[in-house]
Parts: sequence; C-alpha cells; structure tokens
Amino acid sequence: MSTIKKIKNFITWERFKKFSSVIQFFIIVWGVWFSVAQFRDVRNMQSAQLMLSFNKDLSSDKNSKILTAIENNQPIFKEAGGEFDSTDIDNYLSNFELLNSTYLADLMTDDMIFNTFYYSVVKTYQNQEIQNYLETIRKEDQYFFAGFERLAKSFLMTKVDQ
Repeated sequence: MSTIKKIKNFITWERFKKFSSVIQFFIIVWGVWFSVAQFRDVRNMQSAQLMLSFNKDLSSDKNSKILTAIENNQPIFKEAGGEFDSTDIDNYLSNFELLNSTYLADLMTDDMIFNTFYYSVVKTYQNQEIQNYLETIRKEDQYFFAGFERLAKSFLMTKVDQ
C-alpha cells in the first residue's frame, strides 16, 4: 500500500474533527491567558498613572512645604507659628482622602499605593498638630477626613504584618 493511501486511511473525518477540537481548546486557553495578561498590564499602567498624578499633587509647592514641616516637627498652623491655615491643611488632607477612595475602589495596586504613599500618610497621621486639628473639626462632623485616617491605620497594620 502506498504512503498516500495509508495517510488517507488514517485521516478520517472523525479523527480530523477530534484533532480540530483539541487545537481549538488550546487556542481558547491561550486566548484567555493572553487576555488576563493584557488586563493585568493595562491595570498596572492605569495604576501607575494614578500614582503619578497623586504624587504630583502631593509634591506641589504648598503640600511639599506642609510635609516638610511635618517631617521636621515644625509648627504647621499659623496659630502655632507655622505657615498654613486650615484651608491649606484641608486641601493637603483631601489628597489622602481621595487616595483612600482610589484604594477602596481598587484602582491602584496595593504595592504601588503602599510603597509610594506610606511615609507621607503615616507621618502626617502621626503628627500631633494634625491629630488636634482632626479632633477639633470632628466636633462638627465626625467623618471629616475619615478616609485619610482609615488609610493611615491600614498602612500601619500592613507595616506590622510585613
């Protein structure tokens, strides 16, 4: 029997359909894996863009000066001999409030948010003048900057776990 006849006898329609099904299965599995990898890459890029945007806001001249005063244990509020009024501090803390919302919505990766903002969030949260300010404004509304506080406590718990 010739080789061509042997091949024709071996490749039946049923065998061809089975072989095609196996190939389709592998193509689908590869497609799903590829889609997941693409989604992860897009998410990481969006997370990086958000991180850079927040970092830019926190690095603005006024916010940078507030963080520097906090780092150096200098007075913050004008009443205490610092440079800033409550509006400046509200704007500064609002960045962390928005950062918490971003964190809760899972728009940034946990590692990126922790590695980038841990220091400034925790340093600010642990500052006594900031704590006194939060206590004062929460007499009016107990939820003022609750997201900032939640984020700081989350960071502190995470730091202990690592």
